[in-house]
Amino acid sequence: MTNQEFENIVSITKPAVLAAIQKYIHNTFLDSIDDVAQETYIKIYRYILKNGLESLDYSKIGNWSYTIAKNETIRFNGKHLREYDKENKVIEFGNIKEVVSFEESLLDKIEYEEVIQNIPQHFREVLSLLEEGKTNADIGKILSIQPGTVKSRISRARRYINERFKTKPSNNE
Repeated sequence: MTNQEFENIVSITKPAVLAAIQKYIHNTFLDSIDDVAQETYIKIYRYILKNGLESLDYSKIGNWSYTIAKNETIRFNGKHLREYDKENKVIEFGNIKEVVSFEESLLDKIEYEEVIQNIPQHFREVLSLLEEGKTNADIGKILSIQPGTVKSRISRARRYINERFKTKPSNNE
């Protein structure tokens, strides 16, 4: 495939590619439209290199490129939203969501660890196993208790933790 042939494909598909990206890109990443378009055209280029120009159906190339751009945009959103969530821990208090800095989240983690150390042992055991990725049924078997009891202890432990965090003075007071 020559550069001219690929440039022709880009000029034919550009409206469809940009329409898909603009439709599906998350508002947080609007400044990344060019990056997503570039990744889309890399996928298209690799497909053509692998399958040849004759594999393209020019009557459907707009729909085809739109689908590739849509999928690439969704992939981009997912990857970058996961990174955003790692960088900005979202803490929920009731229906209020607050984005906190890394330093604030670290302080919260330290305070959380203190609360966990003071929580009754039977709650701490259940939470520890839950953090390991165990299911309620698995936890019940390990601790020789019913799955309903596991669920109850998880609920009570969360309530215990939330009560301790609600009573702590905020940084603004």
